[in-house]
Amino acid sequence: MWAGQSVSMVGDGIFTVALVLEALRLGHSATALSLVLTARIGPAVCMLLIGGAVVDRVPRRLTMLAGDVTRGIAVGLIALAASTGTARLWQLFAMAAIFGIADAFFSPATTAIVPELLPVELLTQGSSLTASSKEAAQRLIGPAAGGFLVVAAGAGAAFGADALSFAVGAVCLLAMSRRRAPATGTAGRPSLLSGAREGLRYCASKRWLWLAITSQGLINLAAVAPLTVLVPLMIKQSMHQSGAVLGVVFAAGGFGGLIGATAAGRLPVPRRRVTATWIATGAAGAALALLAVAPNPWYAAGVFALLWTFGTYGNALWLPILQEHVPRAMLGRASSIEWIFSFAGTPVGLICAGLLATRYGVRPTMLGEGIIAALTTLGLLVPGVRDPELAQPVPLVEQPVMDGTP
Repeated sequence: MWAGQSVSMVGDGIFTVALVLEALRLGHSATALSLVLTARIGPAVCMLLIGGAVVDRVPRRLTMLAGDVTRGIAVGLIALAASTGTARLWQLFAMAAIFGIADAFFSPATTAIVPELLPVELLTQGSSLTASSKEAAQRLIGPAAGGFLVVAAGAGAAFGADALSFAVGAVCLLAMSRRRAPATGTAGRPSLLSGAREGLRYCASKRWLWLAITSQGLINLAAVAPLTVLVPLMIKQSMHQSGAVLGVVFAAGGFGGLIGATAAGRLPVPRRRVTATWIATGAAGAALALLAVAPNPWYAAGVFALLWTFGTYGNALWLPILQEHVPRAMLGRASSIEWIFSFAGTPVGLICAGLLATRYGVRPTMLGEGIIAALTTLGLLVPGVRDPELAQPVPLVEQPVMDGTP
């Protein structure tokens, strides 16, 4: 699974660059680009609850396989259209919407399937490995390859490479040895809507869980999403630097994320993982506040790397906590609710960042948002938020068993 998804994540990085450039070519405006990107987020947010309920009812590998095949076909058709010069903006909208719907099923499944593949004591290392691949593939290798392919062979070739990456991911999923998954507790087969409501009730009943999910959603809205707008504005307008310098700063963030992910897997797992997760996330917010007062681009690159080091380290610690302490039969739905908060805050954060930067300036906006993110660490003072540090992991109802068949 790791091999297939690593290749697919390289394709995601290629896709991001190709989509941006093709949307700008066909739409001739930043508005068209924003609408194409939003066309992926909207359907994902609307379908995630149902996606999580499906993930908890059917084999998770099958859900991931369906997601890879669906997205591969969609981007393959766009590759054909772009290569023949018949691509239209509405086709990009349609493809983005299909991607969003597929993401709503695929993303929760990727979180829920891991405890079926790894023993509890290796979940943190597995999370670190996945995060390392994501940083290297989506933030370093993929974008560079995407830019090269678009320039050298056109957007059609870049979209085609992404389609091929989904094919590789699907083949690797098929090659996985099948495991007998833990019982999912779906006796009586409640409807998908009932299952989704049950997931919401479960998350609301666990203070440590809903506080972490809402806090991460707030950080995404106030800090992570705005980086896409604020960092280019600071480098280009405040520091009057070139696009090449902006690329160096973003690459520094990718290297920082790689360091954070590697540290999570190589360093001893903290005894108080919930505390470490919240502190790391708050430290990333403090780094954003420091970025706001960067006197030159090299200082900005260093702080940007530090920001992603802390942020990725915290994320790599968080997923195993979720996987260990949420019942297996509820893990897909809990994961989908977490994804909803992450996705939903992105367009709002982008819009607010642009408006605030226009009204108050880039640096004051960045400083304020960094302070908000840093203050989320105060959530540790809320009673119950550290409960997983005192509880035992949720045991598997039935241990995964290899049957040796593909």
